[in-house]
Amino acid sequence: MEKQAKRVVCKYMKVFIIGGGATGSVLAHFLSEAKEVEAVVVGDINTRKARRFLPEHGSAKISLISLDASNKEKVTAAIKGFDLLVNASLPRFNKILLEAALEAGINYQDLASDWNETKIEQLEFNEKFKAKNLVGLINASASPGVTNLVAKILSLRLDRVDSIKIRLLENVSSDVPFTAWSKETAFDEATYSPYVWEKNKFIKRDNFSEEELFNFPEPFTNRKSYLVAQEEVGTLPLFIKTKHVDIKVAGSEGEFVYTLYKLGLLKNKLVRIGNALISPYEFMIKIWPDVLSPQEMKKIFSSGKLRDAHFLAAVIVSGYSDKKKKVLRGDILFPAQSDVNKLLPGANYISYAAGATASVFALGIPALKQKGVYPPEALEASECETLMDRFKKAGIRIEISEVL
Repeated sequence: MEKQAKRVVCKYMKVFIIGGGATGSVLAHFLSEAKEVEAVVVGDINTRKARRFLPEHGSAKISLISLDASNKEKVTAAIKGFDLLVNASLPRFNKILLEAALEAGINYQDLASDWNETKIEQLEFNEKFKAKNLVGLINASASPGVTNLVAKILSLRLDRVDSIKIRLLENVSSDVPFTAWSKETAFDEATYSPYVWEKNKFIKRDNFSEEELFNFPEPFTNRKSYLVAQEEVGTLPLFIKTKHVDIKVAGSEGEFVYTLYKLGLLKNKLVRIGNALISPYEFMIKIWPDVLSPQEMKKIFSSGKLRDAHFLAAVIVSGYSDKKKKVLRGDILFPAQSDVNKLLPGANYISYAAGATASVFALGIPALKQKGVYPPEALEASECETLMDRFKKAGIRIEISEVL
């Protein structure tokens, strides 16, 4: 048994990443810089597009192959001999890739759930991964991911947890349309019904409802925030006993998507314009720009058209400690675009946050004691603290305080 434990925490890792876009390329970059990583292979169905992102963050450790994530047999064959499979592509591939990881006998990680309604699909694989002594760390990136971890750390400081609230801010100062992550995912999430956890059950709410003003760190104070559908609500109450969980979004990007939603531009129902039938959703997907490549990012920033962009998260956990009511807050400050330009030129403020944090989670997987499929809030206290230290080294500031 002792020899087996030493083998699991291997010195060198071979990591296979599905998806070579903006986030996948940043993830590959950070993993290739880690001395405990021997090789990183990126599989993408569109290698021409992936090459636009990967060369800027490339190293001798990184290679790219053509691979269709929807073909389980080909994925299984490609990942044999690796230590970890990471889905940095769309969450709709999660189930296929979890099955492939099981068949290949390797650990698994993803960055999001294909979450609609209240079901987190990856958790179905928990017992199967346990049976094979494997780890499936799900929703392990920035948000969800670091937000879940901070919620766990704050909850450990209380004897009883009554509520967990997460507030996200994405704010862009730009003269031109700008996309930092998948527009399909962003638009789809805006149409999903948001849920809150209330009195031991999930309750459906209206899209962009329950508006409130929230104070993020300066200068982003007094910002309108709205309920949205996001994975943290789906997992936190399953692993942390609490009466309430909700998540709201604020900032220019949230306001923009909310405006599209109110105008009906995210509906798939066909609308007649003259002699043509057009889906407003398909129209928006067609005209809204794709995520910029590293070369394009450098160009737009140097032109002054993109002045800056920010991604912030706040986690507020309320409850009791020593019979006294306490409210604890964790502010997560991901590097602004102006800082990202120096840290990793060509990355954007979302791809850096998502890729950098995903790499920290990935490098921590070999040392995790618990087997099975679970999100970051299921980690042990010591594992959470170790990851927190590593996030700070990656340029992510996490400030914990008590709200008086």
